[in-house]
Amino acid sequence: MRLIIGLLLLVLSACSGQSQQVSSVENTYSLDITKHGSLSAMFVNVSNNNVILGHQAQQRMTPASLTKVFTTGAAINVLHDDYRFTTQFYLQQHNDKLHLLVVGGGDPTLGSVRFNSTVPNAIFQPVLAALKKSGVKGLQSITVDNSYYSGIKLPSKRLWEDMANYYGAVPNGLSYRENTFHLSMQSPKGVDQPVEIISVEPSINKPIVCKVRTAANNKDSAYIYGHSEMSQWYVSGSIPQDRERFSIKGALPNPELTLANELQEFLNANGVKVVSVESQKGVAQSNKLLYKHQSPSLAEIISVINKKSHNLMADHLLFELGRGQVGKADWDSGALSLNNYWNGIIPDFTGEFFDGSGLSPFNAFSAKDMVMALKAMDNSEYSHAFKQSLSIAGTDGTLRSILKEEAFQGKVIGKSGSMNGVLAYCGYLTCNSGQTLAFCIMANRFTEPFKELRQNMENLMKEIILQN
Repeated sequence: MRLIIGLLLLVLSACSGQSQQVSSVENTYSLDITKHGSLSAMFVNVSNNNVILGHQAQQRMTPASLTKVFTTGAAINVLHDDYRFTTQFYLQQHNDKLHLLVVGGGDPTLGSVRFNSTVPNAIFQPVLAALKKSGVKGLQSITVDNSYYSGIKLPSKRLWEDMANYYGAVPNGLSYRENTFHLSMQSPKGVDQPVEIISVEPSINKPIVCKVRTAANNKDSAYIYGHSEMSQWYVSGSIPQDRERFSIKGALPNPELTLANELQEFLNANGVKVVSVESQKGVAQSNKLLYKHQSPSLAEIISVINKKSHNLMADHLLFELGRGQVGKADWDSGALSLNNYWNGIIPDFTGEFFDGSGLSPFNAFSAKDMVMALKAMDNSEYSHAFKQSLSIAGTDGTLRSILKEEAFQGKVIGKSGSMNGVLAYCGYLTCNSGQTLAFCIMANRFTEPFKELRQNMENLMKEIILQN
């Protein structure tokens, strides 16, 4: 269909709390995007508040990873762009024995290969140097304390099939290596044949029952099932036949112990013998601080979250908001903090959050909610850092595959979101006239193939760029 956008008058509020009139212009755009699904869309000029397009703009939708825009926007405004997580290493003495205590501070980047300063050796080398400077040649134990986040580990509003896979990894007071392990399998020739697990790295210290079968296609359709409280995990589904090694990624259930084991191995190999490792909560800290590791800045972290759509890092920010605003670092407190923050910024806010990443299908907000959040971020003192975290269409991140033609490259910065039955885009769009629009377009419960729907949304963006 062709939709004639009539004259609308919406009364909205800016970040200052003063009301503004947001009016529309009359124009014609193609909204032949989905025939059977739901669609919510809004495009608003950030300077004069004209609504360029509004279609079911107040309808609440499942947004998938667009949720990260709300999470990162709140986090950078509340915590500030230079905020850094810390992990502390203490030397303690009990009964003439020396112990190394590692106290987590909720750092989602610890052990990550995404930053030079967070790879394991960049963390372990300063600890080794500090131990040798103190004359330490041996340790009775390495004790890890992850009580910084002491709430319930398991989210209540997620799908079971997501829980044990890498993209569903949950925050930990001592997250490490992005809380990810690699499960490798070997598949024989032939279809519907049993598959064998050949390695789990790092070990999760739990047996994994393999129910995976071979398939004639080249798809990874294997899913891991389990959580930290389960004594036995499962992997089922299918992988391609005749593969010497086929690897999938899972959610590491006890990353603090993986950190302790790898640190023990590193110190043993470098002349400091460690007898054992253990995990305890709320260990009393001595005044002998050996080393304090700091994460990259929050501005750098949100760039990974938004460009790479990193679920774990986004959920860490949710926990950190809960810890700072409510006094508890868990799913409910973080969600409450996120809801409270945006309710205080956006009048008549209809959003509802259950995590910070968008993995929960119960998250909901409208295109209008998102556009008003983007307008608020446009006026934020951290606007530059926030916009730098967004993907550039046709160039990088989650928008690299759209608007690749030279005439449209760089015209959109933003974020995409997708899951089963959900496709969405939001961000800032620069028209040929030079005006900047904040926009959001979300489709739910559609029957069209993702590729077709994505092309339809891309065509709408092109129309608006060219006609304004």
